[in-house]
Amino acid sequence: MNGYQESIKELSEKISTDIINLNINRKKGTAPTQAFSDFLTHSEQGDWAENLLFSSIEKTFPEKFIPIKYGKSDKIIAGDPGFKTFYLSYQNELDTIGKRPDLLLYTPQLYKSQWGKDISQLSLDDLKIIVPESLAGMEIRSSAYLTKKFSPKDDRPFLSFTPKVEDLLVVLKWIKTYGVPHYYVQVFFDTIYLIPFTKILEILGSSDITIKGIKNKKIYGVFNGLPAFAIEKNPKNQFKETIHIYLNQGIQISEKITLPDLEGKTKELEGGRLLHYVRFKGGHAEIKPNFLEAIRSAHE
Repeated sequence: MNGYQESIKELSEKISTDIINLNINRKKGTAPTQAFSDFLTHSEQGDWAENLLFSSIEKTFPEKFIPIKYGKSDKIIAGDPGFKTFYLSYQNELDTIGKRPDLLLYTPQLYKSQWGKDISQLSLDDLKIIVPESLAGMEIRSSAYLTKKFSPKDDRPFLSFTPKVEDLLVVLKWIKTYGVPHYYVQVFFDTIYLIPFTKILEILGSSDITIKGIKNKKIYGVFNGLPAFAIEKNPKNQFKETIHIYLNQGIQISEKITLPDLEGKTKELEGGRLLHYVRFKGGHAEIKPNFLEAIRSAHE
């Protein structure tokens, strides 16, 4: 166990089971039976966010970082032939190594050209050698908001990073497997924010807690005197328990983003059902130097 893994273990043990029980066994998900247009559009938006961060890091820090695509990139969805088998295989992988972050960062000195820029389809045996050499793993989430036009409310003072409670278990599993520092990145259409996974655990384990409601319970946390998070069951996320870590707890790594172009697409499923969705193309983000500092700090 390296120093980072020890820190993660200590921080996770400080989180009260009244907030999140990290000692429970993960329940395997059930494969959905059909996809919808909204799902495809959200998936395309997520792919755009990942590609935006990938290309922007590559252009901004060519002598410091080499990004590689690592997260599952299969374009198979519910309704496609073989989806159920794919979904079961993915659930088994979550129990074996945990949840892969979308991108890995390497130094030019440790990167090997034979890996290419996408290692997502390599075997777990190959990845066992490649992944621990990375500097950082990036879990990238996208949001449809413009942060500069967001209107704060009493129960939502800030926009947020949005890890699901169930994701914490499989992120912890991945860190335990590989020992690589992990970050959440939230990509908006006008800014990008980053937060280390260690900071998420620290906030959850050290905040002053307020619990409201019984049937629709919500948990609010204040960290160092500032609103830090809320936990609720979100109807936009199949009522899965979602943690909203407020952006004021993270680091803004970009505030200059060129918006993407939009392209209408259609996918035909078995039986002739059509799904219409939007594809996001292009765009660029200027990444601030503090991104470099955030990655370095995890290795000091």
